[in-house]
Formats: sequence, C-alpha cells, structure tokens
Amino acid sequence: MRFLDPNDGIPIPITLIVDIERGVVIDRYSGFQYILNVDKHLDLSRCLALPGFIDIHVHLRGLELSYKEDEFSGTRAAVRGGYTAVVDMPNTKPRLDSIVALQHKLSALSIYSHCDYGVYAAVPHTSNTSYLKELLNLPGVMGFKIYPEDMEFVTYVLKVLDIHKLMIVHAENPKLLSECGAGSRWRCRSIETELSAIAKLNSIVKQYSDKRRVRIHITHVTNPLSVALAKSYGFTVDTCPHYLLLSSEHEIEMGCLAKVNPPLRSRNVQYSLASWLPMVDAIATDHAPHSLEEKKLPFELCPSGISSIEIAPLLILDLMMRGVIDIKTVMRLLSLGPANILRLCRWGCTARNCIASYTFIDLHKETHLENAVLESKAKYTPYRGSVRVRICATMVRGQLAYHQGEVYKPRVLPLTEVQRLCI
Repeated sequence: MRFLDPNDGIPIPITLIVDIERGVVIDRYSGFQYILNVDKHLDLSRCLALPGFIDIHVHLRGLELSYKEDEFSGTRAAVRGGYTAVVDMPNTKPRLDSIVALQHKLSALSIYSHCDYGVYAAVPHTSNTSYLKELLNLPGVMGFKIYPEDMEFVTYVLKVLDIHKLMIVHAENPKLLSECGAGSRWRCRSIETELSAIAKLNSIVKQYSDKRRVRIHITHVTNPLSVALAKSYGFTVDTCPHYLLLSSEHEIEMGCLAKVNPPLRSRNVQYSLASWLPMVDAIATDHAPHSLEEKKLPFELCPSGISSIEIAPLLILDLMMRGVIDIKTVMRLLSLGPANILRLCRWGCTARNCIASYTFIDLHKETHLENAVLESKAKYTPYRGSVRVRICATMVRGQLAYHQGEVYKPRVLPLTEVQRLCI
C-alpha cells in the first residue's frame, strides 16, 4: 500500500503483514512485495492509505428507534464512508442511562457493527455514584454524554470519571434557548448559549474536580468563539462538516434537511470557522438520521439532525482538494485527533504492534454526493454536487470492512478492548 505518513504527509510504498487475530502489524517491508507463507494477500497499492478514520459522535439509533437507523445499517454506512471506529450516542429510546439499556445497545453493536465501536452512557438523574461507576465499567462505554438538561448532575459524574473516560458535552445553556423559523434559529439558539454553557461547565469542573484527572470534550462546536473559550479552559473540541459547509441560508433553502442542534450559523461565522481548524481536535459527523417522513414535516415540527456518516470524510477531503486545508490536517481531524481523545494508542502508524486500521482513498475519481448515500436508512442529504475523491477501502484491524463498493463484516471489538492493545 502507499501509506501517507502523518508526520510529513509523504506517501510511502510499503507492504504490511498483519496478525488478524490481534489486529496489529507484525512486520513491515519497504516497497510492494509478495510475501510467502501468509494466509491472504491484498493489493491496495493503487489507493492512498491514511490512518483509520474515527467518528466520536454518531447516532446509530436502534432499539425502539430502529426505523430511523440501526447498528447494522449505520455501521455499514460508516465503513463505506471510511470509518474504522464509531462511538454511539445515548439519546435513543430507551435512553441509555441504565445497565439494562446499555447492555441491550452493546449487545446489538457486538452482533451487527461493521467497525469497532463504543458508546457513551447517558447520565441517570441520580446522585448514586456507585451506580454511575457501574455504567462506566461496562465494556464499550467510553464515558458520559452531558446534554443541556443534565448540567446539574455534572458534579456526580466528575466524582467517578478517571483519565481513561470522557465527559462529552452538548454545550448549550437551556435557559437561553428558544425556537425561531427557518433561517433564524441562529438568533434564538445564539452563540451566547454555547459560551454560557462552556463557562458554566468550567466553573463546575474547577470547583469539584482536579482538571488533571478528568477529560472534558465539547462536541459539535459551531463557531470560533466557542473554540477559543473551550480551548482556553483545557477542553478538547470537535466541529462537524455542516458547520463548515452550510449556513443559516441553507435552512431557508432546504428546510428540515438543514435543521440541526446547535443550529447552523450565519454565512460569516461559517466561513470564519475554517480558519480555526488548527485549534480544533477532531471532526465528528453528529450523524443524526430520521425517517424521510419525519423530515418532510413542517419546519417547526420536524426533528433536528443531519445524516452524513457515509459522505462526511469526502466533504473534508474535498476541502483539502480545494486548498482550504492540507492532508496532514485531514489525518489529524479525522483520525489522529479522535484517537487521542479516545485514548487509542499506536493508531495511524505502520510499525510493529501498530493497530492495523486504515482508510484508503482515491484522489482521481469523482463521487456524486446525491448518489452516495446507499447504506444508511436516511437516504437524503443537504449536500449537492460532486467531490474529486472516493473511498476505495476501509480496513478494521487488518480486516476488510469495505472495498470497491462491497461491504464486509469483520470481527469487531468494543473500543475499550482496543484501548487494551496499548498495554
């Protein structure tokens, strides 16, 4: 394969031997070589290999919301999009704030997922820290998701977090939220709602916890001010393709296809966010599928959420093709940054014992975005036109999950097990 070195962005022709059972590299040779005495050869030399993409914020739905998406369809879409690992959100039905609900979700992921997986627990509205610890200790649970209505329970979460678990936060102050019509939601859910929530969170963390012991991540940040404030407090942040590529004007044009929380910002804010990507730790999709019937409801009634896991990496790679960012930034935002946030070591490398998860791209073939959503149940997108890039293969710990239009079912692991490969 031609592996793009994250350090210098230069493609290196190499041949890897992978232990499929462990999912790690066991030997590496320079150039393209045919190695004797191995079980299987795979020639991907025509594609460019990057460190495996990771999506730290997806809504695979499932359980009672399987009509929107489920663990099977959502992860098939993920690997077609180039993702080697995803972390699922807990606001499905039932909410993932109990051991029983989490066990059902984790069981479904273990059976149906096409890539390595994790899940965030929802915060049960209780002060019982022993129960919170039980939730955190379930295999595959990467931390707690904090929604605006959960802020008063953050102090209890801080008592049970350790450096290996994450608190991922939807930062909007519920006291400052209201609703407006299409094109104006950025006024009713203003930037101030994000800044206020981030500042309040920091004051709680300072009062109740040692910052060296907890890791706080602010997800789906929409604007440069929120990035700057969160980073000044030592938090990590992600943003989403829709905040970089869409604005409140698309709300007017596309209606519910462009309705999302937090809302799309003005065109000026959208344009300015790209220049702050050097401060951003990751790009997440916030893949939030709904049925087409729900999305066709009147704007004030339709659910918020943009479905994009199948095409999000293409959108970010297209920014590179247009000269907005470079390939090293792509690798950091889609792979190395998320891996660092999730405490996955030996990621994005090809030396002995590196985790053999890679995304293969072709920079010479076009993808028509409207025709690219094939696996997700949410077969619609606010994105139009073509991009000059294509995902040609997705490899999950040495196993093909996607190759040239075909999706495969590899043996997958919860990301808590992948973390243990670091030991």
